[in-house]
Amino acid sequence: MLRMRLAVFMLIWFSSSAHAAITVVAQYRLGESDPGALPANIGGNPTLPAVGAVALARSGSPFYSAQRPPLIDSTLSMAFAGGSDRYTGAIVTAAADNFGIEAWVKSNGSTALNAALAYNGNTGNSGWGLFRAGAQYGFLYGGVALVPVAPISIDWMHLALVRDGATTRFFVNGLQVHSSASAPRVPAGGFLIGGNPNVATEGFDGLIDEVRVFTFAPGAFVPTDLNIVFPSPEQVPVGSRLGAGLMLALMLLLGGVALRRSGA
Repeated sequence: MLRMRLAVFMLIWFSSSAHAAITVVAQYRLGESDPGALPANIGGNPTLPAVGAVALARSGSPFYSAQRPPLIDSTLSMAFAGGSDRYTGAIVTAAADNFGIEAWVKSNGSTALNAALAYNGNTGNSGWGLFRAGAQYGFLYGGVALVPVAPISIDWMHLALVRDGATTRFFVNGLQVHSSASAPRVPAGGFLIGGNPNVATEGFDGLIDEVRVFTFAPGAFVPTDLNIVFPSPEQVPVGSRLGAGLMLALMLLLGGVALRRSGA
């Protein structure tokens, strides 16, 4: 009976933990939500959000690519060539705390200049977002700080900036690599992907995909809320938790049956 109760408890716990604590306020799939999108075609004008109401206008000639991040649900990404290539629109949230922004990026290897990846606000004086500072990925709090964190790679990388309570955290491929008390100013201005309308030289040369902005209740964020499949048992994707819970519950039930048959 104890094993049965424990199995039921595990099923309930894992089922409840499968629900993400975040609220996605904007998501740009950079292809899948755009009618008629095909590899090598110029990106839609605008590119449409999968979540949220802010469509982004195209500048330059970013184009759809068949290259895509590993293991996640994606069939297209957007290729940017630096310069004037970018997407811009209105800000997607005015949150200055308990927020996150994430994206998959694949650099072409350029390190000569800084580059805007995905940003909410005005890069000069407000808001927050993902940036490349020369040869390193990191984050920018407009008017506060540009913080390089991790070396770039020509492979796909998942980057995430999360402000949780009084702490700023930066994640690379799902693992936290930076923590500080840095705080942003309230976002005002616009939202951008791939290039900076305020600084012409800050265009990204590479691929970007699956940009998401989310909010959450204080203390509710966990790394498994990110749009990445984690490779280790300690950081498994939300969907896999339920599978692990079901397996554990089944093992407990079978163990109880075996004990009863053996007379234990």
